[in-house]
Amino acid sequence: MNARRILIILGGIYHDFEGFAGAMRRVLEKAGHTVEATYDLDTLLTLDQGLYDVVLSYTSFSRHREGRDDTHPETLSPAQTDSLVRWVRSGGALLGVHSATVSGAPNPALTALWGGLFVEHPPQFSFMVYPMRHRHPITADVDAFAVKDEFYIQDYDPAVNVHMVALDRGVAHPMVWTRMEGEGRVAYIAPGHHEGIWNLEPFQRLVLQAIDWLTE
Repeated sequence: MNARRILIILGGIYHDFEGFAGAMRRVLEKAGHTVEATYDLDTLLTLDQGLYDVVLSYTSFSRHREGRDDTHPETLSPAQTDSLVRWVRSGGALLGVHSATVSGAPNPALTALWGGLFVEHPPQFSFMVYPMRHRHPITADVDAFAVKDEFYIQDYDPAVNVHMVALDRGVAHPMVWTRMEGEGRVAYIAPGHHEGIWNLEPFQRLVLQAIDWLTE
């Protein structure tokens, strides 16, 4: 495994961003990677300086909660979005976890980059996450595993490559997918709302193998 420089971007509402950053720092640094975590989304404007190999997004951008004086953004700014898209297209590596596909304000370019957009989730419940028959490097040695999590229902581009699914009310929904964007790569992992999932060996393996695939 080659050491990679990973930028974790955080921010939004409803999620334990500090907890996620801490959990991922432990996993990623143990694997030899270097990690920088930030809420400063303007860091995305510096991607062309070659400081990072992977951008890992654990964000939950949405409209401000009624009655709260929230100051978080509702989505990436046009300049931040453009910088991220250009960087990925030129060979960058983008990994989204869980709420990265949430965006309250319309941002078609960001939605297209991810290959999907969060729609809704029912109350947390226990479900199985299943690998597809044809394995991908991200899901190598990852068998079906159980989680109690927010089950993300999403609008997604049928052109994405789906590698794991889960069932809700008789319908299969993608839980892990990848796509190409120009010369770069994008991967997305839907489970990941809380510490119980971040500490699962299959989840950690997915994250580490996603980083390997994104940067190979």
